[in-house]
Amino acid sequence: MSALQSDLTFAFRTLRKSPGFTATAIITIALGIGASTAIFSVVNAVLLRPLPYAQPDRLALIQTDLSARKVYDFPLAPGDLPDLRSGAPLFEDIAGIANGRQALYNDAGEPEMVIVAGVTSNFFRTLGAHIARGRDFVDDDAIVAASAPAENNGLPPAPGAAQQPTSGILSDGMWRRRFGGDPQIVGKKVRIGNQSVEIVGVLQPNFELLWPGSADINPHPDIYNAIRIDLATASRVNVFLRAVGRLKPNATFARAQAQIDAVVKDLRQRFPIKETAGYKIRVEPMHDYAVADVKPALLALMGAVAFVLLIACANVANLLLVRASQRERDLAVRSALGCSRWELIQQMLVESFVISAAGALLGIALAWVGVRALVVIGPPNLMRLGEVGLNAQVLLFSVIAAAMAALLFGVVPALRASRVDLGSTLRATGRSGGLSGAGKWLRNSVVVVEVALAFVLLVGSGLMIRSFAAVQSARPGFDASAVVMLQVPNQNQNLRGPDAIRAFTQQLQDKLSADWPERGLQGAADALHN
Repeated sequence: MSALQSDLTFAFRTLRKSPGFTATAIITIALGIGASTAIFSVVNAVLLRPLPYAQPDRLALIQTDLSARKVYDFPLAPGDLPDLRSGAPLFEDIAGIANGRQALYNDAGEPEMVIVAGVTSNFFRTLGAHIARGRDFVDDDAIVAASAPAENNGLPPAPGAAQQPTSGILSDGMWRRRFGGDPQIVGKKVRIGNQSVEIVGVLQPNFELLWPGSADINPHPDIYNAIRIDLATASRVNVFLRAVGRLKPNATFARAQAQIDAVVKDLRQRFPIKETAGYKIRVEPMHDYAVADVKPALLALMGAVAFVLLIACANVANLLLVRASQRERDLAVRSALGCSRWELIQQMLVESFVISAAGALLGIALAWVGVRALVVIGPPNLMRLGEVGLNAQVLLFSVIAAAMAALLFGVVPALRASRVDLGSTLRATGRSGGLSGAGKWLRNSVVVVEVALAFVLLVGSGLMIRSFAAVQSARPGFDASAVVMLQVPNQNQNLRGPDAIRAFTQQLQDKLSADWPERGLQGAADALHN
């Protein structure tokens, strides 16, 4: 039997003789590793994992600021898109997207509100998304007919607008949920609002739009329409596009920003309104900017659970110091029989690693429960929340955390226990009843560390609770109780012109006012239906 196997056998036998100590140490470490693993699974999915696009390190979000108006992360005007494409050749391409809600009708004419994203025809090629069925958009899908409106944010036109067919690509989820995974879906037409949309493709499963929350881009649109805009004559003031670009190989964000700055300088000279507003455009790495809103909070949580793990290590180290004082005679006998100091240290460290390994196994089980709870109660706008789980990277983190924990709580007690005074220990009757001066100093030092870490956590928790209470008690400036929001899609072909719309609005208000007090939401729904 090798020395390691012998030490493992002895460690298991020794720990089994002290079930109370063993259970306490394992549970303490398990709580620290479980909390750390659960939070790291979120950090890994949101902050560390690359974006699920082709060569994501080359993707850039193109953000507009109006510094003179103190407006930031503003959408882009479609008329500025050709200038950016021609004036910044370090980009392979620049695409745009806008989204909103529209009514999708079935064959019986029953509507369902769905999320519709209008995208430029190069959008999926820019991101490197895969079309699982059918085809991607082509440039012809964006050509505007002579009778069509110049732009409509990529969404179906208002009643009375030209009925030019639109090309659409379904999300995989929408294809399966609404159309039952129909293999013949490509080429079929659906009605969205007053527009006929021809389905040309189905997107890859689990595709997600990972924009920062300030962009107001829904991560899971149901259908994507090709925006029909004549960019050469498009508006410079009607802003609605969120732009993303792909850098050419070996291009840097700094050089791309310099090219964009030159374009902006030209635009500000040509259009005084942009100069007055302090028009600027930022080129931001897509991953960094997408996680900018949540990164501080996640790092703070990771730091908090790291402190919890350190406190757990300090607690177990204290337990090991006490236990070592009770084993002084046993260690002295082993030393007298020829066991070297290194062999004593190795034996103590093996026991620490056994405790840590058992704690890691229990901690992973606790983390699995914690991760499932986080996915359920986590904020719905947290990017990639659905991808949080115990994958290979997270399990590797748990193993490394367990190894480091074993060293943290095992080294100092092992070094202290290995310094055996054979003469005084063997002459003493019975077992040692307490720690020596050096041992007490170590225990006191560990207690100081525990209190310091706990104090930091307490202060941080207090600040977070205070901030949460302040947010909850903040008044928006109006009474939001018993207030609901209604969205009424305008599908009535007769509602043309401001007079007809005002009359319809007044009629709707009268119906709601009559039915709401007595019948609540159901009355409002009946009023809208009628």
